[in-house]
Amino acid sequence: VFTVSLTIALIPVLPVYEDHFVNALYVKDNPLFKGFTTKQEFGRVIFAYYGRFKTENVDRSWENIRKFVIGRMFTQDHNKISSDTLSFYGNDAVCLFKYFVKRDDPQVKFSWGVLLLNFVCFIIITISYMIVNIVSMKSSLVLSKGKDPNKTFRNRNKKLQRKISFIIMTDFACWIPFIVVCALNTLEVIDASPSYALFSIVILPINSVINPLLYDDTLLVIVRRLQ
Repeated sequence: VFTVSLTIALIPVLPVYEDHFVNALYVKDNPLFKGFTTKQEFGRVIFAYYGRFKTENVDRSWENIRKFVIGRMFTQDHNKISSDTLSFYGNDAVCLFKYFVKRDDPQVKFSWGVLLLNFVCFIIITISYMIVNIVSMKSSLVLSKGKDPNKTFRNRNKKLQRKISFIIMTDFACWIPFIVVCALNTLEVIDASPSYALFSIVILPINSVINPLLYDDTLLVIVRRLQ
């Protein structure tokens, strides 16, 4: 699990995959390109300035764009021009994984691949917990029909069933609404970008905080005392 998580985290920062994750390029000290410039904007400016970017059979990669901008358009100023990239983790003021993507974002397939992986894991975990819950209920039912039912065992099964229900509900409450918001953002039904920090820093980590409390019965004890 650690290896898979580390691989997913590192892939977006590898230079070999920059065409799949870099949104824009910032060319310093250049009057033609103000701020971070996308591939489409580079294409329009380069075509208007150079006249060959669209007519030539050129692979429109960031590497080739750098060659046009630095190596051809401004050959005399080659040593003075440098560039920075708007990378996968740099799309927000806080360094965060980019889940809120648009259809024209280069990382849309990767981000949705990770979201679908999370969704599949949620389904697997939910089914597993439901199986455990069903087995526990059957055990309690068998014991209740016996001549000398073990009340301690039945109470333990009921406690396990409540705990499983809480775990499934918290997982659902954290991830399913988030995936729905991501889908609406990708389809451009809403623009959820302003609230991304809230989702990533507050809402999603709640699930990681609550689960240990559920496993340790701490949350159940707090709820019982509040009642």
